[in-house]
Amino acid sequence: MKISRRQFLTRSSLAGAITLTSGHILAQQRPKLVIPPLIEMGRGRPIRLDFRPAQTQFNAGQLVDIWGANGRYLAPTVRVKSGSFAKLNYVNNLPQAISINVQGLLAPTEMIGSMQRKLASGESWSPVVAIQQAACTGWYHAETMLHSAYQIYRGLAGLWIIEDEKSRTPTLPRKYGVDDIPLILQDQLISKEGKQLLDTHASQFLGNRLFVNGQESPYLNVPRGWVRLRIVNASLSRQYDLRLDNGKPLWLIATGAGFLAEPLEQISISLAPSERAELLIDLSDGEKVSLISGQIRHFFYKIEQLFSDHNDLQNNVVLELRPEGLAPAFRPSVQLPPFDETDFHLSISNQRTFSIRPLDFLINKQRFDPKRIDFSAKKGTVERWHIHSYSAIGFTLQGATFIVETRSGESEPYSKLAWRDTVWIEKDEEITLLVRFQHLANEKLPFSFGVSDFMLRDRGCMGQFTVVE
Repeated sequence: MKISRRQFLTRSSLAGAITLTSGHILAQQRPKLVIPPLIEMGRGRPIRLDFRPAQTQFNAGQLVDIWGANGRYLAPTVRVKSGSFAKLNYVNNLPQAISINVQGLLAPTEMIGSMQRKLASGESWSPVVAIQQAACTGWYHAETMLHSAYQIYRGLAGLWIIEDEKSRTPTLPRKYGVDDIPLILQDQLISKEGKQLLDTHASQFLGNRLFVNGQESPYLNVPRGWVRLRIVNASLSRQYDLRLDNGKPLWLIATGAGFLAEPLEQISISLAPSERAELLIDLSDGEKVSLISGQIRHFFYKIEQLFSDHNDLQNNVVLELRPEGLAPAFRPSVQLPPFDETDFHLSISNQRTFSIRPLDFLINKQRFDPKRIDFSAKKGTVERWHIHSYSAIGFTLQGATFIVETRSGESEPYSKLAWRDTVWIEKDEEITLLVRFQHLANEKLPFSFGVSDFMLRDRGCMGQFTVVE
């Protein structure tokens, strides 16, 4: 790779600045993580979500216009209880029409919406949603035809938490914002004026700066002991490979759609766009630790990257956790909600095959057509889907859940058994899913399926399906 004299001088100057800067000083300059406000149901009071322009700072001291909800960048966390009715009040005070999807919420499209359910500028919509499902961590975001990537990038994204009686086990951290921490991950490309940059005509988007709840590489003081992280990959195209910078394990306890049988010890955890995960980290020793994406970066890594054109993040620290307080008298074992193995005894009624060419925006040689329903499934049935992708990509669907049956002919281990709605597929990997349909969707308000890369979805790598009685 050849570089110009100007590029060489610029990179050399930056390299010199890096060598003179202490990593300890940089760590001290981290911003404190902002916890999104929590909205809960109460005595029939509706959950109001007013989508409107707001302001934030991506670069310190540079206030810029963005989008959000209820006057803030990004959206507040919504928490509801299974067995209740959630009265929602969506208000669109943005200059564009929007469609909203609550990924992870299982209900008919008349309740949760559809890409075809547009809310024009100045309009409102007040559905009442029956919450009838197990606990999960979902997220709500723009699902607007041809414009979802732009609108999510601008700030239309927030967490949606469903709790049930089984999930309120005393051994699981559940103090919101204290030891139960919501994390919305987004990579961004920011101009020197502090504004977001996005080429909506590009096939994919990989920003060079990572923001979590709107802050870049933040820190958070947390109590010593177990800390729970609820993470959503709200990036447009980027996959994250999460790990701790001290090499200690993470404990995966839930996907975005359900709990595992037992905490699963893993050194790293992968998240596709739109995928969620619940993790536990043991901070009993009182030592600070950072959750990072990718490999641990040593000092000279930063200098090497000055001479590379990779799409790596400038700083791969997701969040630095700083435990404080006294050490717990004993380290309690974590118990997850009771695991009903019979829920996974499935009878297959139909099979489908999907061949995905993400960079050509094709599924089974077809590009998205808003007037076409790609298939129809029956409520209460389970189907086996055989999926092959010509590129590494996330795959997702709305209104239904699945378990991963096999990868490249190998059965998925029992330790990873859990309901999901999003999964990462490697290049040329054959994967089979067992998909369960429990809620209705008609031709006017169909569910969607396809890649989870929002740039590629907007270009047509997706489809629609109905669920009928």
